[in-house]
Amino acid sequence: MKKIIAISILTLFSAFSCNNSRASTTSQKVHENTLSVEDETVKHSEDDIILTMAISAENPYIINGKDVVKEFNNADNGYKIVLKDYAEDIDKTIVNSKETLDNYNMKLYLDIMEGGNIDIIPNIFSDNGKFINLAEKGAFSDLNMYLDSDTEINHDTLYDNVLRACEMNNKLTYMPLCFSIDTLAGPTKYVGRKENWTFDEMKEHWEKMPDGSTISGHKTKDYVYFTLLRGVLSSFIDYDKAECHFDSKEFVNILDFINSFDDFTGYKEDMNYNSSLFLFEDIIYSFRKFHNNPYREYYGIDEAITYVGYPSSDNAGSYFNVSTDTIAISAMSSADKQKGAWEFIRMLVSYENQYKSTSNYDDEFPINKKAFEDMGKDLYIHENESNIVEKFEGDVDEGFLSKDEYDQLVNLINSIKKINLDMEDDVFNIINDEIFAMFAGEKAPQQIAENIQNRVQLLVSERS
Repeated sequence: MKKIIAISILTLFSAFSCNNSRASTTSQKVHENTLSVEDETVKHSEDDIILTMAISAENPYIINGKDVVKEFNNADNGYKIVLKDYAEDIDKTIVNSKETLDNYNMKLYLDIMEGGNIDIIPNIFSDNGKFINLAEKGAFSDLNMYLDSDTEINHDTLYDNVLRACEMNNKLTYMPLCFSIDTLAGPTKYVGRKENWTFDEMKEHWEKMPDGSTISGHKTKDYVYFTLLRGVLSSFIDYDKAECHFDSKEFVNILDFINSFDDFTGYKEDMNYNSSLFLFEDIIYSFRKFHNNPYREYYGIDEAITYVGYPSSDNAGSYFNVSTDTIAISAMSSADKQKGAWEFIRMLVSYENQYKSTSNYDDEFPINKKAFEDMGKDLYIHENESNIVEKFEGDVDEGFLSKDEYDQLVNLINSIKKINLDMEDDVFNIINDEIFAMFAGEKAPQQIAENIQNRVQLLVSERS
């Protein structure tokens, strides 16, 4: 979800969030019959096909303590990967200026659009929306043609509904390596038991809440916007058709609802722990966090909750997050290079590289389905056992994920049809600025919706 914060280069270097340990790399060059990779010389034959992969200061694919790039290069597969560092001009010790990061993003973007410079493209943009923009433009190869013919790595062995949610015009232009879930949740006694609801259903439940009730512990317009809308603004953009729907009744209704709350103060308010909590945003990013939901403790919830999702007209209001944990193949690389790049990607999503031990169950969910199933089983077979965890307030028995919780999680995943896409920063800023103009009383919700529609549609059309 987009946040208005200063972006440090440390954030840029942590672009891959599947919690892999990382090792620094040096600039990569091809010298005669050797490749310099991780300060070691890797021999290759004249017949080997050289694949160039973009990185940002580090090789991001150190998985379970294993260097997958090195393993790929050491295999007798006819391919070798060299790493091209795009963060060489960035100061690694200070917060870099917007101009510095813009230059970084633009150099990477142009190299990808030009073709011939990069074959394997992880999302290392600091402006993640640029990766999606490249996918829209057809800069990446369709991975479905590999999945359809691969007997080991395919739509059956990976989480297919996550892949389908990532498709644009029925093409899978990038591979998510792991995923999390972005949804709204609330105490069942207030929001009911139905998972996923429409705007009218949400409003009906809200109108029955006790006086002084809050959303995410607050009742000002800005906090309600942050919870209900800001994280899913991209859902009003149809990337397949290059169309926007910010002038839809659904969007205007949500703006009206948000605008009915108290005026924002301009500073961060303390959360009201004594109010009746209606809704909160819940990012479900691991087995352990699904079982021991940190939001329960944060909001003081000790009762049943329902994952109602964001209000939507199609009753499908939860989203997958794949964020920066994605990788693509250049559509402008030769057929041989594209095939080699797929061989590397299939290694990344293989069971061997996706399954992780119980010590890593705070990682995001693996895209490999058997790895997901086995990791879940490793926990729920211990559901009746103690799990003592040392915390600040003392030792706490957190227990283990139960089979019922696992089944609930799987059902939730299977119900999700949409991906929460990152927008380019300038698109997000247009929407954000217009909505805060509404908060300031400068324009009515209907006018704000029309302004956003016109301004964003222009950008989307230009970039399609």
